[in-house]
Amino acid sequence: MAAEGTPAASASASAPSTPLNDFRNQLGDVRKSLEGVNARIEEKARTIESLSKPDAAKQQVEELQALISQTLSLVADNGEIARLGARALEYARSKQEQMRNDTKFTPAERSALQKRWDQNVAEMVKATDELAKASGEFAQLLKTVQTRRDYAAEVLEVENADEMVRVVRNLAGEVRGASEGLKLFIRSLTPPES
Repeated sequence: MAAEGTPAASASASAPSTPLNDFRNQLGDVRKSLEGVNARIEEKARTIESLSKPDAAKQQVEELQALISQTLSLVADNGEIARLGARALEYARSKQEQMRNDTKFTPAERSALQKRWDQNVAEMVKATDELAKASGEFAQLLKTVQTRRDYAAEVLEVENADEMVRVVRNLAGEVRGASEGLKLFIRSLTPPES
């Protein structure tokens, strides 16, 4: 078969319409159609294969579980978030205490700075309490997700199965389209009635 853009392809494109040329063109179209369908079938088979592996959903859930565990260690009562709030509050309180004893400032300056540090400490206490409540709620939600592992895995498997339905339906449409092309080709092989 001549490749597109070659002299032979140009010659057949400009060749007069004869039953032989028409047959060759139809044969080429059928061949391309079958090659395309074969490629799509193989692609869909790989997709179904990967989606139907029970380990795929399990692996997704395990990855989520690992991430949840890591996050839980950060938000736990003695985790990074708690230490962060405690460090910030400790710093503000130490500066507040330092200002009470600092003699390098005038009494008016010390009083103004002390007032600002007092406000800062009060706000920091509120902020660290907010952080503790938020991280406690977040940790509880993470624990809930962590204990719902089996359900999450099943939901993922159903989602994978739904995707398989879409893939199979799409493939059915492609095969029907190729069948129509094949029917036209077969009709061209039938001799005309006399």
